[in-house]
Amino acid sequence: MQVLGFLGRWASLSLSVVSMACSVEVGAEQTPSNAGTTRAVIAVTRSAPASAPDAARADAFAGFLRTPAGSDAKSALALAGLRVDLPVNGECRKGALHEGAASSLTAAELLDAGEVTVTAGGTVTTLAPRAFPSITDTISGVVYTTRDRAAAPLPAAAAYTVSTTGGSSLEALAGFGQAPALLTGVELAGEPFGSVENVASGHDLALVWAPGSAGDRVYVELDGDSEPTFCSFADESGHGSLPASVVPQQGAGTLSVHRLRESAFSDAGLAQGALRFDFELTASVTFE
Repeated sequence: MQVLGFLGRWASLSLSVVSMACSVEVGAEQTPSNAGTTRAVIAVTRSAPASAPDAARADAFAGFLRTPAGSDAKSALALAGLRVDLPVNGECRKGALHEGAASSLTAAELLDAGEVTVTAGGTVTTLAPRAFPSITDTISGVVYTTRDRAAAPLPAAAAYTVSTTGGSSLEALAGFGQAPALLTGVELAGEPFGSVENVASGHDLALVWAPGSAGDRVYVELDGDSEPTFCSFADESGHGSLPASVVPQQGAGTLSVHRLRESAFSDAGLAQGALRFDFELTASVTFE
């Protein structure tokens, strides 16, 4: 299975609706005085083959979700592809990154935010509005995405500004965040990750990388069975271990290593704002 960017992951949400248990949080929420609450999430992803890290592709995605008072905002965020479900650091689990249960929700709306731009490294990228492809009546509205997957406008280790001009139901707003550096020094079972072709089953797999910043996370996705498996670690530790029990027994699959950073921001009318960066290296491997 080829590893996709956030646009591919988001599009797959229209194919299934399942239960959730989320673990990635972005700061405390501020509760507006109106009947509903609005949350903004902007996600920037970069993906490159481990054997050719300079051949990166990237995309950005933004959603501005208003939920009625008393509704399950976490499930709504997950169904809209705006929430990441990872195990706690040091643990693994099977399941999708973005999961939500529609049965517990009342109607939520992805708001028109006007013109949405992402500025980084001196380049301004205007995101394109797209109708949200929901298969239920739970969520409707518009999301914003990049028009292509060019990596240059969305660099690593750069300051980002996200701005909107506002729409009929949402004031203009701005958010700021610093993207992390790319993953480097990644080794799996003592072998440079870019050289890994075969992965031995039945053994724990040691993973190391050049340590990152406190609060960031490194997670591994193993995709070779019916459901992907995710293992999460503290980025600053620079190492982790994949237990033998989660390694597929045999066959072709994909293994990817991600660096994840989430930064909270606030602005008028928002209960919560988040700028998320997810940078990955991926390899096609044979489990044996």
